This record gives sequence, C-alpha cells and structure tokens, in this order.
Amino acid sequence: MSVELTSLHTPRRTLFWMVGVALVVASLIVVCFVLPAEFRIDPTGVGRLTGVIRLAGPKQLTARDVAAPSAAGDNTGTAPRYYASGYRSDFVDIPLKASGTGEGGDELEYKVRMKAGGTLTYSWTVPGVANPEEFYFDFHGEAPARPGGAEGTVVEYRQATGTQSHGMLVAPFDGVFGWYLQNQTEKPVVVHLRIGGFYDLVPAGEYGNDFGIEANKAISD
Repeated sequence: MSVELTSLHTPRRTLFWMVGVALVVASLIVVCFVLPAEFRIDPTGVGRLTGVIRLAGPKQLTARDVAAPSAAGDNTGTAPRYYASGYRSDFVDIPLKASGTGEGGDELEYKVRMKAGGTLTYSWTVPGVANPEEFYFDFHGEAPARPGGAEGTVVEYRQATGTQSHGMLVAPFDGVFGWYLQNQTEKPVVVHLRIGGFYDLVPAGEYGNDFGIEANKAISD
C-alpha cells in the first residue's frame, strides 16, 4: 500500500503579503505602545489616549527645556548658574540718625559689588518704627561711568516705604547693587540687613559704601 504525500506550498506573493502585514502590525505596536510606555514618545497620541504613556514615569526635562531669559530686575529666570567663588552670607546693621536734627546721618546708601549673573538674596527689617510710611527705601543697581568709557547705568527695582523687605536679585551687569535708606522718624533707628549669595562687600569709603558701614558688626537698636 503506497501513500502519496502532497507538498504544501505557499505562493511567494502571499508570503510577501503576510510578511508585510506582520511588519506593519509590529511597527504600529512599537509606535503606539512601546515608545510611549518606555520612552514617553507618543507621535500618534494613542499612548496618551490609552494611558500607556504613564508607564514611562514622569517626563524628563533638561535645563534648556525650562530655562527662561531674565529681564533686568526679573528673578523668574530658571537657567542654572555657576560661579568661580563660593557662596557667602553676611549681616549688616545700618544705623540712621533721627530726621530733622540738621546733623545729617538720617539717610545713606549701602550696596554690594556683583558681577553680571551673580545672585543676591536679602532680608531687612527696621524695628521700632511705628508708622511704616516714615521709612523710605530705594532698591537699585548702578554701573558707574568710567573715564573715557561708557556712561553710567542705573536700574531701579523698587521705591517704597515700609519697615521690611525680602527678595532676590540676579545682577544684569557688573556693578553695585543695594539700597538708599531714609529715616523720616524723630528717633534713631537701626536697619538689620541679612544677605547671601555671590557678591563682594564694598570696602568702607568706596563707591557703594561711602559711609563706611562695617558688615558683621552688631549694633543695638
């Protein structure tokens, strides 16, 4: 008894068609599901629609993605900054005499020296002033004019009255930055200033510290 074997042969065109369909399906799976789940890449939107994209975890951002340019006086820029010198912090007690005595000393300027891009955080209070309207301050920065060079630059940040102020500054240029302070009360006061960041103290008698204020020397109210 003989058995006749029949050979099963798939036409080449059909084989190519099956391989092509398999490649298309595999590509769709990769694009619609694997890329969103593994790399948060979702060109078709299917990953977000089906929720598969959540399997990739939080979105990873670089500093370039979130960096924003800062205008003069605007502290919203988020780009990282790097400095050659270390972070420092100081306290500065600034005495002001009573107003209206004719002796002077009821107003002065105190600033620190900063390079462009340097940061300064600050917090100051004036205890013992009953009426906040009687203490005036002007927060600003200056790049002094140079002989034979560029003319001076002044940028105003805040002009107001009050007994305290807290904030942060990114210097837009090389110069000195700080406060003009004016005591308008009839008694002497002491401004307690705390600063930190990347800056240099201005030596006594130099531009920005003409009144010779010494940092890190406590003065009682």
